[in-house]
Formats: sequence, C-alpha cells, structure tokens
Amino acid sequence: MNITKIEWTDYSWNPITGCNNNCSYCYAKKMALRLKGRSGYDKENPFKPTFHSERLNQPIQRTKPSMIFTCSMGDFFDFEVKSAWREDVYSVMDKSKWHAYQILTKQPIIEPEFRAVFPKNLWLGISIDGTSKYWKEPLETLKNSSATIKFVSFEPILGDDIPDDLSKIDWAIIGAQTGIGAKKVNPRIVDKVVDLITSCNIPLFVKPNIRWQIKETSDPEWLIREEFPISFQKNKAMIGV
Repeated sequence: MNITKIEWTDYSWNPITGCNNNCSYCYAKKMALRLKGRSGYDKENPFKPTFHSERLNQPIQRTKPSMIFTCSMGDFFDFEVKSAWREDVYSVMDKSKWHAYQILTKQPIIEPEFRAVFPKNLWLGISIDGTSKYWKEPLETLKNSSATIKFVSFEPILGDDIPDDLSKIDWAIIGAQTGIGAKKVNPRIVDKVVDLITSCNIPLFVKPNIRWQIKETSDPEWLIREEFPISFQKNKAMIGV
C-alpha cells in the first residue's frame, strides 16, 4: 500500500491487479509492462488479472482513518477476477471499518456472492470517458447496487457520450488525460459534464489537472470545487455500524 498523489484519496492498495479493458490511455498497464517479471507481475502477461494475497492485510496495519483507492492497478470486476478474491478484499474492509475504500470500474457491478451486501465503508464507482456508451450497463448496475456511496469519475473526459441522468449517484469527479501524448480537454464537453453534475445536485471534485486547460468559462466557480459525498467529512472515514 502506497501514499498516492491522487488528490481525492490518501493511499492506493492493490491486492488485485490487471484487467482486459484495453484502454489506450491506461497508466496501470504501462506501469505493469515496466515491472514485468518483478513485484508480482507476470513476466509473459504482466497485466493479466492477478491476486496478491501477500498485500491483503496492509490496510489493517494502518490505524489512522484514511481513504484508500482499491485496485488502482486493475479492474476489480474484470471477468477474470474470481469472486473468492473479491470476498477476501471485502473481509479486510470489514476488519478495518475506520477506513473508506474506493473502487472504480468500467465493468458491470457484481454483487457479492458470499454476503448480502457490499461492506458499508466501500465507495463504489464507475469510470466514464465519453468516447462511447460502454458505461450504460455499469451505470445501471451501480445505481441498483447495495453500495452505500456510489460515484462516477469522468476522467479522462475525452468525448461527449455521457449519461443524461445521474440519479442515485452520491459523488462525481472530473479530470483530464495526463502523460505523454495526452489530449487536451474540450471546454464545451467539460461544461456539459459539469452542468449535468450540478443539475443533479451532486458533490463535485475537480482534479487540478483540468483547471489549467479551462481558460474561460461562464461559471468559473466550479473550477475550485473539491467536494466529497455529503455523508462523508474529509479525513474521517465513513464507519459502518
């Protein structure tokens, strides 16, 4: 488990890595390729979904309540990820209720197989980049899931294929593509996303990586929004009771 520079969380924790989404801009896959044959990454196929049991208890060892981005190096709901792996992760969440765990996926949400509902200290979200409507089933299953906090991350926002309804969503993030060859954001698309989020009265976290690209806007106040779910106060994990 590592301290992360991602502004909306504190740590990244990767008991499961890898996925089959094949996103062209994936930083996790690029890192896995650099680490192939090392640090638990397969030499031949470093980004295949892999369970790292030796990493499971890392959050329990940290007693300060923290926000933990879980499986930032893969997709928790990839079709090759076993239900038993996910259950082992849920068990750690149960044992460390002082933390808030955050998971992002591009896949349909799969309800826990060995329990009735998701852990109460789990924030469950989907990623939408706007390039196509792949998000339709993931968003619908998220809305109907047993997760306590449901969120959507529009990062990187690359196109305008976005939902027109974010009912049942508790939080939203918006950010730009970063790294070599990153595409600049389209201010018109960004305004469309922000208007959608604002119209639904959803707390919004604006990533700093998008601010410098937006030179003019009809409502510059949204640029400084770094909000969290209403039921959560920053640096205080949501504890399930």
